[in-house]
Amino acid sequence: MADTAETRLPERGAGPFSAFEFLLAFRYLRARRKQGGVTLISIISFVGIMLAVTALIAVMSVMNGFRHELLTRLLGVQPHVYVYLPQDAAGADGDSGAIADSILQLDGVRQAGPVAVGQALVTSGRQAAFAQVAGVRPQDLRRFDLITGARGADEAGGGLVQGSAETFGEGRNGGNEIIIGSAMAGQLGVRAGDSVTLVTPRGAQTALGTTPRSKAYTVAGIITVGVQDLDTILVYMPIEQAALFFNKPAGGDYIDVRIDDPDAPDPVKEAIREITPANTLVFDWRRQNEAFWNALQVERVAMRLILMIIVLIAAMNIISGLVMLVKNKTRDIAILRTMGASQGAVMRIFLIAGAAVGVLGTAAGIVLGLLFTAFIGPIQDFVSWASGTQVFDPSVYSLYRLPARVDWGEVAFVAFWGFFTALLATLPPSWRAGRIDPVEALRYE
Repeated sequence: MADTAETRLPERGAGPFSAFEFLLAFRYLRARRKQGGVTLISIISFVGIMLAVTALIAVMSVMNGFRHELLTRLLGVQPHVYVYLPQDAAGADGDSGAIADSILQLDGVRQAGPVAVGQALVTSGRQAAFAQVAGVRPQDLRRFDLITGARGADEAGGGLVQGSAETFGEGRNGGNEIIIGSAMAGQLGVRAGDSVTLVTPRGAQTALGTTPRSKAYTVAGIITVGVQDLDTILVYMPIEQAALFFNKPAGGDYIDVRIDDPDAPDPVKEAIREITPANTLVFDWRRQNEAFWNALQVERVAMRLILMIIVLIAAMNIISGLVMLVKNKTRDIAILRTMGASQGAVMRIFLIAGAAVGVLGTAAGIVLGLLFTAFIGPIQDFVSWASGTQVFDPSVYSLYRLPARVDWGEVAFVAFWGFFTALLATLPPSWRAGRIDPVEALRYE
């Protein structure tokens, strides 16, 4: 019977990461009065990793929010792709519109139309404001995301706040109705239906030179982009009126192209070059805003690296806790070795103990980071109320709210980095524990 029992015993003991290794690892992490220092360091390590991971997720979510909000709001009024036709093609009546309609048929293009731009002074009789005027076709304006509310433009705070675009472009030479930004409307003290006067220095040519031109227009609607700088200067005008008012060619200055995926405009640009005349200049929004977007990207990468280092520093506290734990458990390690535990088993026990602190701290940090991102609006309001100051001034940041957007790829990377740093920090003391000689450890016991 004994022989039979012996033959049933495993020859090499329990396998790696077996139940008894986890049991001993978590037992060593429990609070005990005489080993309170080890427990305190473990708690400090847990809290440090948790706060560092929370900061990493929160900051990266805010950076992603900035990028998404600016992309949604700025590209709600700015083209994704600019198409500058040669002067002979752009100046011909109807040529620009026909080419824009051809571009609209390309895959990935959801909107294309000629645009005439100009600068003017807008007055209401009481106040005056500088305006960046964009002349567009009525059918193109009604397809803008800011008008339709598509692609999250309304969620981002954009859209018509007064009036409508239904009668925009009706009348002789496009009519006399315009749409202005909400900040400009507040500055001028006007509402939808009121009259304003536009003044431009690019007027009629006379024997004495160019004379200024002024004309009264009716405010058909008031629009907001959600970016204060744009809301202060934005004016939409029918392209026929813009061509007459600014002495522009009938085909406008360029073709405004909006695409399905603004982050990948290169395939659309190549397709546009194939159907447009030679010497056509085609570039995307990244070139138009090159300095700004490069700075935003560099800031995002630099912030990620800095916070990754903070997580790494927080994980280093695990080394202190495990070193003290190994020192306190030297006798236990020796006994385990004499009972048949291998060096790898001892190493895995302390590896599990240290990794558990890192994994639990990372998980708690992810939860806190996601909660911070979800409730960033109330948190911002509370901080403003508690401090008595406006912590996010739209006149400085050009956005009305502190944005935050969770990128689940970033969350997965943070989870991996938190676990990896914790595992890396546990290796030296765990290796040292596995190398303890049981004879030397028990010599003075």
